[in-house]
Amino acid sequence: MAILADDLHRRWTMLFKVTSIALGTLLLPCIIEGQIQSRAILSAQPQPEVTFAPVVKGMVLSDVECSEFHSRFTGHDYHVYVSLPASYGQGDQRYPVLYVPDAVGMFLFLRGAYVPMSFDNMLEEFILVGVPLKLVGVPVKSEGRLDWLRKRAFDLTPTEVEAENTSLSKQYGGEVHTGGASMFLRTLKEELIPFIESKYRVTSDRGLAGDSFGGLFAAHVWLTDGNTFSRYLIGSPALRWDKEMILKAEAAVAESGKTLHGRVFLSVGADEGEMMVGRFKKLTTALTSHAYPNLRLQSNIFEGENHNSVLAATFSRGLRFLYARPQPKE
Repeated sequence: MAILADDLHRRWTMLFKVTSIALGTLLLPCIIEGQIQSRAILSAQPQPEVTFAPVVKGMVLSDVECSEFHSRFTGHDYHVYVSLPASYGQGDQRYPVLYVPDAVGMFLFLRGAYVPMSFDNMLEEFILVGVPLKLVGVPVKSEGRLDWLRKRAFDLTPTEVEAENTSLSKQYGGEVHTGGASMFLRTLKEELIPFIESKYRVTSDRGLAGDSFGGLFAAHVWLTDGNTFSRYLIGSPALRWDKEMILKAEAAVAESGKTLHGRVFLSVGADEGEMMVGRFKKLTTALTSHAYPNLRLQSNIFEGENHNSVLAATFSRGLRFLYARPQPKE
């Protein structure tokens, strides 16, 4: 358990540093204010009871609009990065939306995988929405990597586990409380999604992507909230959490006679360790044996990939499974 925790700490330290470098290079004025002021309300959906403010700085990417908000459910601040498909400004078409919580690096990874494949017409077009935690600068002390890790541990874990609180508090250098996933899901459902669906031309087709703790969150939402999302990209989920609660939740669904539905992509790296891969195999074996009629499932164990390196393979293959455009026969 200690080795796994150290690996996860190094992995997310690396990702945080990569994200910081990327943002440090790209943080220049975002060309969005005129678009935000002039865009008409595109849906009759009620406005969320929260203010989404355009940011003065953001990623200088022609298809990305940037804003931020404070959630009344988690008490945390978030950036919102919206990457629009190339055809968005050319008509009145509506698009599916893929939501990506967790680090801004996840948004950049997914966008980096999506854009080249869209050039080859491999994928259907969709809107990509990143929802990374925002670090807050205050006069006495500015937040940093460890503050981000502590907040992330709260947002993405389904249950509070005292042993994890103690372990992560030591690891992250401050008090950690886990088990905030239900509140973060309310942030998505009651604050972010209404904002996106009132501002952009979208369909009711929503996807959710996550990796590691983000994969745990996505798996939890899939098994316990079947109506909000219909496509899931779940990479290297932390299936150890709370005595394998995700495996128990899937078994409970099967025993109840209920069904799982949607398109779901699951993956793990073969070099992530025997326990990680073993739990992954237990879950995919159970899902296959229960043969849910409305579930389209693909699972992959990527050879030669560890918890860090598997990200690229997960997002590339996951997008192709979830959003593949039918190709003409030659």
